[in-house]
Amino acid sequence: MNFLIIGTVLASAIAQEHIQDPIKDFCRRHQHQTCIIDSKLYIDGGLVYYGHDVQPSRPPQTNTWLIYKDLSNSYPDFPPQYSNLTKSRDVPSVSGGILWPDLVNKVFYQYGGEYTNTTAQSFGTLWFYDTIYNSWNRSAGSGASQAQVSWPAFGAGTTNDEGIGYYYGGYLNENSDSRWKGNPLMLGSIVSYNMSEGTWRNHTYDLTPRAEGSLQYIPAGERGMLVYFGGVERINSATSYQIHLFDLANERWYTQTTTGDIPQPRRGFCAGVVWAADHSSYNIYLFGGIGTNETALEDVWVLSLPSFTWIYWYPKPKATTFAGGKAWTSCDIINRSQMIVMGGYYTNATQPMCDIPKIGGQHGLPLGQEAVERGQTWLGLMSNVTKYRVPKNITDVIGGEYVSAVDGGATLTAPVAGWATPDLSVYFKTTFSAASRSATRPIPTTSSSSSSLPSSPPNSGKTNIGAITGGVIGGVVIIVAVILLAVFCLRIRRKRREQANAQPSLQPVQNDQRTPAEKFVANFSLSQGSALHSPQPSSSLQGSPPAPSDYQQYQESRSQHQQPWVQHGAYAYPPGQQGFQQTYYPPPLDPTQSPRSAYTMSAELPNIQSPMNAELPDGRSPVSVRGNDFRS
Repeated sequence: MNFLIIGTVLASAIAQEHIQDPIKDFCRRHQHQTCIIDSKLYIDGGLVYYGHDVQPSRPPQTNTWLIYKDLSNSYPDFPPQYSNLTKSRDVPSVSGGILWPDLVNKVFYQYGGEYTNTTAQSFGTLWFYDTIYNSWNRSAGSGASQAQVSWPAFGAGTTNDEGIGYYYGGYLNENSDSRWKGNPLMLGSIVSYNMSEGTWRNHTYDLTPRAEGSLQYIPAGERGMLVYFGGVERINSATSYQIHLFDLANERWYTQTTTGDIPQPRRGFCAGVVWAADHSSYNIYLFGGIGTNETALEDVWVLSLPSFTWIYWYPKPKATTFAGGKAWTSCDIINRSQMIVMGGYYTNATQPMCDIPKIGGQHGLPLGQEAVERGQTWLGLMSNVTKYRVPKNITDVIGGEYVSAVDGGATLTAPVAGWATPDLSVYFKTTFSAASRSATRPIPTTSSSSSSLPSSPPNSGKTNIGAITGGVIGGVVIIVAVILLAVFCLRIRRKRREQANAQPSLQPVQNDQRTPAEKFVANFSLSQGSALHSPQPSSSLQGSPPAPSDYQQYQESRSQHQQPWVQHGAYAYPPGQQGFQQTYYPPPLDPTQSPRSAYTMSAELPNIQSPMNAELPDGRSPVSVRGNDFRS
């Protein structure tokens, strides 16, 4: 028995060396996806560094865990993160995608992204996570239409108040979609998914392919608007002084020029939007990103609409270079008053330190007057702040006030240089209020916290001999399994060492002397899937098996379609005609990655013969009524 105990301890120690704990061993994360449902912030996918620091010899691993934290709990800085949610090997773990939250049905959908730990899958089903039953399900079966929807990466996405998710632009390549066989392509279309009806649409009205920018929804106009800015375009980086707006009611694009203290062009940043109580101003806060010289930024700016004015926020005095700049962070708005800026990729290889590992790389940015009153830009989560008071930094520029019960009252409600089109002035005079949605499945009135453990059965007070015998046998089985796992880990470790000794050393990105344009256009490598592969954690470490979900049953019969439908690229080509070749601009690599192959020119989307707008028919599940954040 002593031998078994000692063997178990040794085997467990060896196994733990290789199975990283996503919370205790966390160092940094970037290119992940996040969303909030019922005051819980979910973190999925992305790349993670484990250990006490970041070293070039240790590449980041793909995050295969679904992590969350409960924002309703009060803590001195941030609530703790948990990793006890279900996620099987079948569910994609990607970088540069999006999570679309359905706040009514209590689920979120996973769309887009590059595969970095395995070969890209064919997009035949849309995965979604059920936050009530802690289970992953597929939103469609073998519907031919959804199987032909593209799966891009590093585009921009958002959701509106009607339960529709949007994704704009991005890159299509072999690491994002297994069906893609040509050279990588930058897209210029908006794809949308109606979460109540299970229908897809393609909105190809813009002729300029874009990627790595920001897409935000605001309730202005007849049915709301999408606001896009930043990122890269077909030839070079998008300018920060041009803002693109998509009117959802009429499905038309508009472009408006901005004024003020305009930030430098950037890509790979994150942003979030809040607005005054009277809707007199919509203020979009952005953080970080990759600048024009290919180094990461650490500044904060505010784009205020409808004046289309840029306002500098942080740091003060203004800086143009940042030793700790970060890109591919996530931004999540809490209570319309604070923004959690999480994670980020450091382009500065001389910064090996971890990103506040005790709180999972979370940084708190208060968005309202609280930041001015406290004289601090970065604070922990403030549970007592539940509304947005337009701060003095902004009202000094656009007018208005922040002290009354109904704050706002902006006086600068039009661009200083005038409107690019009269239609925009009309849209911003109207506020859209979506009708209340109804859940398309039964929703329990109360649900237990995902972090709670199952309750133990009552004790009868009698000794259960059978249970004891079964426990002993089960313990022996577990010990044998742990020892086998340890042997397996040692073999993996030996194999990795042999591979590492055989690989040439890699140079950090910042040592590349090419110009940004050269790095964008010629010989820029893609993410290498196999280089970042890490062992999948066992299901026992990721949480208990998923509970049955009635949502899965009603989703199984979704969406059959008779006509082929493909997401268009930058142009909607007539049948039989070739499109315009466009250059691909992939995101920069981690310093530890090596190129798989060099890419120069892109190829058009093959066989684009579908109509510009198409829907999945036969989505006949019950349909709802269509309507009406922290640094320490």
